[in-house]
Amino acid sequence: MESILLHPPLVHFAIVLPMVALIFQLAYSATNNYLYSQWSARILIIAALVMIGAWYTGGAEGKEIYPLLTENAQEVLKQHKSLGLIAMISIIVLAVVKFIACKAKNVILETLVFIGLLGIASILAYQGLLGGELVYKHGANVQKHSDGLDCLDDPSLYLEDEESEE
Repeated sequence: MESILLHPPLVHFAIVLPMVALIFQLAYSATNNYLYSQWSARILIIAALVMIGAWYTGGAEGKEIYPLLTENAQEVLKQHKSLGLIAMISIIVLAVVKFIACKAKNVILETLVFIGLLGIASILAYQGLLGGELVYKHGANVQKHSDGLDCLDDPSLYLEDEESEE
């Protein structure tokens, strides 16, 4: 039975939703319109739920591909997993703080949420870079990955050129 890959679609939402919350938080900071703060809180709660799903599905898929990866790719996968856990916990904590800040209309907490969203955006950008490296460089969860040699007329010519450069 072939597994269903849920991690890729979930992770795209897990990256985008905190960015959208950051935009609403920035709009709230610039205009002081409470509606922007409310939307930021709603989006952060959804982002936290999606992040939990992305972390869970990533862990399940990671267990399947880990033995198939090279040592270098395994290290990248470990980093990716660790950052995923940090991002998930951070977004949950930030969603709770945002909910409190929104209800209390506390400017200091709103500012902390804005700074936290900037930090999470940075983590998620690096997280996405590592995920992309796993897929596009190491072929993680890519069916019939062969480093593209099957696309060449004669792969042995490519390998000979590569060996002569060393």
